[in-house]
Amino acid sequence: MRLFYGFLLSLLAITASFGAKKVVSANTSAGNEQVDVVATLYMTEQEVTQKLGMNPGKGIALLEVRMIPKTDQPVQMSPDDFILLAHDDGERSKPFDPAQLAGQGAMVVTRATDKTKRTSGFGGFGGMVGGGSGSSPGNSKPTTLSSKMDAKSQGNDKLLETLKAKQFPQKESVQPVEGYLYFPLDGKHKLKNMAVLYRGPAGRLDLEFEH
Repeated sequence: MRLFYGFLLSLLAITASFGAKKVVSANTSAGNEQVDVVATLYMTEQEVTQKLGMNPGKGIALLEVRMIPKTDQPVQMSPDDFILLAHDDGERSKPFDPAQLAGQGAMVVTRATDKTKRTSGFGGFGGMVGGGSGSSPGNSKPTTLSSKMDAKSQGNDKLLETLKAKQFPQKESVQPVEGYLYFPLDGKHKLKNMAVLYRGPAGRLDLEFEH
């Protein structure tokens, strides 16, 4: 009998330890009195290509977003309401406009920390990338993203059409709205270190991929 009770206690301890373990998932959600936001993050080139049906190039993260208004009042929605945050190095970025990725011209994104600078090329048109600077809690090396145009790129009309067709729209709605957002993502990051920040007319929400 003592052996049985010992086994039972051990089993309960193991079960409790599993229950306390944080879960990392590509799907996350958050809500308040006005809206629910549901998001799925795709970080690898293969995943992004599969979702789009075309390859937009390296250094792109795709966020699939669904916003669900919870009142009878319309909510103003925009791609610019979202920020992609990497907790591990503090990198923050706003989404690309499709023309910055596939329009005429080229986007060269520069990532600079206190000690290092790296650049990577993106097809597109524009001045500043939808990016900024910031640091995660406990991070002493803030990261800045900026960009400049390279007029040599001729663009990709088919990719541009696809990106526009699937992009999360800018609109006012009382109905659920969904679409894709395209973020610059420099370097290698683990999903557990990623977060999406919603900062829009419906309030402030933090969507973490480690729960």
